[in-house]
Amino acid sequence: MPASLSGPGGGGDNAARVNLATIPYSRLDPGNDLARAYFVEPEKVRHLFAHDYRDPRALRPLLESRERPPVAKLLAAYNGEVGGSVENAARLDEAFCVVGGQQAGLLLGPAYTTYKLFTVINAARVLSAELDVDVVPVFWVESEDHDFDEVNRFFWKDRRFRIEADVPAGRSVGRIEADATAFLESVREVLGEGEAWDLVAPERSIARWHVRNLARMVDGSGVVFVEPGLLRDVMRPLAERIAASTDAIDASLGAATGGFARRLEPPAGAYLFDAENGRRRLPRGAALPRTWSTDVVSRVLVQNAALPALMAVCGPAEIQYWAQLKGAHEALGIEMPAVLPRNAATLVEEGLARDAARLGLDLEDLVRGVGELPEPDAGDPVAERLRRLAGEAATLTRALEEGTLDLPQNTDRPFRRTVSRLHGELEKLAGRLDDARAEMAGAGKRRYERVLRELRPRGGLQERTHSLFPYLVRHGPDLARRLRESFDPLEVGHYIVRL
Repeated sequence: MPASLSGPGGGGDNAARVNLATIPYSRLDPGNDLARAYFVEPEKVRHLFAHDYRDPRALRPLLESRERPPVAKLLAAYNGEVGGSVENAARLDEAFCVVGGQQAGLLLGPAYTTYKLFTVINAARVLSAELDVDVVPVFWVESEDHDFDEVNRFFWKDRRFRIEADVPAGRSVGRIEADATAFLESVREVLGEGEAWDLVAPERSIARWHVRNLARMVDGSGVVFVEPGLLRDVMRPLAERIAASTDAIDASLGAATGGFARRLEPPAGAYLFDAENGRRRLPRGAALPRTWSTDVVSRVLVQNAALPALMAVCGPAEIQYWAQLKGAHEALGIEMPAVLPRNAATLVEEGLARDAARLGLDLEDLVRGVGELPEPDAGDPVAERLRRLAGEAATLTRALEEGTLDLPQNTDRPFRRTVSRLHGELEKLAGRLDDARAEMAGAGKRRYERVLRELRPRGGLQERTHSLFPYLVRHGPDLARRLRESFDPLEVGHYIVRL
């Protein structure tokens, strides 16, 4: 990596940045073997990708003239409505971009959505400086996803919150409206008050609400937001080519992946859907409807044809299926950008770090899912010593009763009385120490379970379940900027962030 590219993103005050440690993916499972190789042993999978993100200067061929669909005007108008950068959107007919995307979510969505957005912003800044060209950050919100149940979830501690809404099956998230008032009231009751609530002013459109929430969180960072429905008319010629190129795309998905498992297999139908009256996959050879929409494969192809992307920011699962799409890009004459791993993080509040330290647990082990509470001792060691003394007192008493203990005249009765009382008091004290030790072990177990609930909610990485929003409520909305300015877009690993 060029020396000029290392270091955190942004130009903020160093003192305001957060305390980071990095777990390399050599010690943390990213979820699939191909992504792990991409992170740790890139030479094994480099041939599956068009460009190497590790050397941004090698991306210069992507700066050559390319076909640019007229999207700038559309995106400028849309971003004026949602709070994105109108100025940067208007420049996309000439500028380049770094793109990333994710489906919509409640209250900013899972934290990995916001970390991906931070990576997009920081990587655009780095490429602008490195290549001396205009590179803007673009975030694609997949509002045509039809799985509202997956979108309609917000987890905190052991609770799941959702918006109560009667949504017809198959309706895309971008077309869903619902009243979030009761949902927000229930979440606010748990999280408490804070300035971060100003970021999530409710509105009825679920997708539009999500976009505006993200825009408010990164206000001033120049992000251009995109929803796929905006591009339906201008990208229709490409959609018709995708519909006619199923064999070539099938071949791309079926190509060798260096011995690593494939994530995608060719569908029975086309690589496109009809979004009208429920989302239905088009049969192969069918005419393209007016309301066409993309599947996971065609979304990538449409995105990379519509936007002049130098890098696409991806998570581990996306990296696995992007490894199958190089041939599809070549068959359709679409430039495939470099694939940049998104930043990843676990946030650790100070009280939680103290609890882990008291339990003798390492934060990295906890994040990795291998930190376990030590088995408690069989008993309190001091109690054991007291019981040995009580046993000696009992032995003396028996010896007295058996006539084998030689005592001075007239001392046997006070001896028996005193030693018997001592035996009882020692046993009682030993029992109290054991009870206290058991209580401590129980408290330790409860503390351990609390630590796991926050660091490994639902048994997985924190960023996959928790939103960043509760932390913004507790630590202030400026935490988003501090995190973004602390993350290095080209550092591959998982951050442990001490708050």
